[in-house]
Amino acid sequence: MIELEFKGKTVEEAISKGLKQLGCKKEDVTVKVVTEGSSGLFGQVGTKPAVVLMFVEDSKCVSKV
Repeated sequence: MIELEFKGKTVEEAISKGLKQLGCKKEDVTVKVVTEGSSGLFGQVGTKPAVVLMFVEDSKCVSKV
């Protein structure tokens, strides 16, 4: 099993980036949300990205890792 970490402004963006990079469909992976991310103060100071872990079976769709 392969475990990879992806980041984005939102959880949805992080998942989308991961699926695109892996060449997978959402049903082919298991997703664990590490952090939801935050926009910080006024959307500028203290922003934190959303972080997700994606788990993929070796035999599934991992074509670009």
